[in-house]
Amino acid sequence: REQDALRDGDRIYAVIKGVGSSSDGRAMSVLTPRLEGEVLALHMAYENAGIDPATVGLIEAHGTGTLVGDATEIEALTTVFGQRQGQVPHCALGTVKSMIGHTMPAAGVAGIIKAALALHHKVLPPTIHCENPNPKLG
Repeated sequence: REQDALRDGDRIYAVIKGVGSSSDGRAMSVLTPRLEGEVLALHMAYENAGIDPATVGLIEAHGTGTLVGDATEIEALTTVFGQRQGQVPHCALGTVKSMIGHTMPAAGVAGIIKAALALHHKVLPPTIHCENPNPKLG
């Protein structure tokens, strides 16, 4: 807990202010995400945190590299964050999977660690091994 870390003088890399999740059981499989669920989860997380998505400067995406998964995630992010290409503030998009692969059950926490360290050190880690980015990324 944040209050314990502050009391003990622990280094705080980031604070998770809100979370959101959504599943209606209607997807063809766990490997086939649904747009509605992803949009709902994002809206819930930002509402829970009291943060306006327009102020976000870094998104650590799931980024599995699958046609359906990436297309759905990009559409969900565009729905929630809007078209920000060429606008200020800019919003960086990345995924830790380009660096370490898909760690399956540890993928979420690996992304959190990457994002927390990026914020702490004020760096934007590169997305490596991405020679042909999805055209929907702009």
